[in-house]
Amino acid sequence: MTEMDRFFLAIMVSAVLLLIVAADLLVNGPGLQEPTADIARILPPAGAIIR
Repeated sequence: MTEMDRFFLAIMVSAVLLLIVAADLLVNGPGLQEPTADIARILPPAGAIIR
């Protein structure tokens, strides 16, 4: 692969990631994403499942 091919591939990957983030913001809005700490509180602890 030439240096130009790698540069083009990096630009394409960056563009796809940017489109994914933009689509996510359009669908959910900037403030509606659930923080990870809240999800961890909802899930039962591992010990409760084993019993």
